[in-house]
Amino acid sequence: MSMPGWYPDPSGTPGRFRFWDGDRWSDQTTADPRHAPIPAPDRTSPQRKSDRGWIIALVVLLAVTLIAVVAFVVWGTRNPLGGGGAATADSNSYAPSVPGWDETSAPPPPPSASGGTLVACPQTMRSGATRQQPGKLTADTLQVNQIGGWSADPMRLAFTYDAHWQSLTIYQGLTSRWQSTLGVGLLANADGFTDIAPSAIAVMECLASSDYYDGFTHRVDLASEQVAINGHAAWHLRSEVHVQNPDFPQVQGDVVDIYVVDLGGAKDHLGWLYSCYTIGDTTVQRQVESALSTLTVLG
Repeated sequence: MSMPGWYPDPSGTPGRFRFWDGDRWSDQTTADPRHAPIPAPDRTSPQRKSDRGWIIALVVLLAVTLIAVVAFVVWGTRNPLGGGGAATADSNSYAPSVPGWDETSAPPPPPSASGGTLVACPQTMRSGATRQQPGKLTADTLQVNQIGGWSADPMRLAFTYDAHWQSLTIYQGLTSRWQSTLGVGLLANADGFTDIAPSAIAVMECLASSDYYDGFTHRVDLASEQVAINGHAAWHLRSEVHVQNPDFPQVQGDVVDIYVVDLGGAKDHLGWLYSCYTIGDTTVQRQVESALSTLTVLG
């Protein structure tokens, strides 16, 4: 891990992030890495820390060497545990709070469930304003039909741009609303969104844990699959995002669909679609699924 940034606290404290300066962990932690200042460098006795590190490293090296020699004498070149397969590489990666994602290009299938840990999300500096057509939501060449009776929504998410949304209020609270949403937008390559599968996973994590859902508790992934949208490669991720929100105690959460689409050519961005409906709301589910069936890439 060489890139400086705020990362989930290695001590395992839920919802806390600790700064990695490229050499060591800081003493400071935060619950909001998007707005936390970069800690000042740790200037406490650097020479003594260095000396102690070399002593520990030397002791560990001697111990490992001794174990290796004993193992070779006893077992030769055989595997004492049996079998001869190579170890499986860990392809997971943390998402630092510096702009951009550090994800592998071929991630493993997402877990069936994930906890409510906050994720640090990119904040894009890009902007755009695709001309809209009546009855459509369009970002560059990605387009979907609007849902009749839903309202235009100026919702803003920090990691996307040129986004166009509709929403339907399901429950009205004293200070907030529970809504179903449909929209399309763009994800900049410069922010780390270069591959469709890792980008779909990253967007789902951002939506669920940081940018949209108050009271997020956990996520259950229902589908993760490569699909084609009008001949363009895309990744579809469907999840149940569960919440415990005191303003809406009757709500379990949402069913969320994410499509990240390679729009082709020499574009410096990907297209994406986001939709959600309340778990158990079959009426809105039918409206959303009808709109999803119209998703296309123009041209």
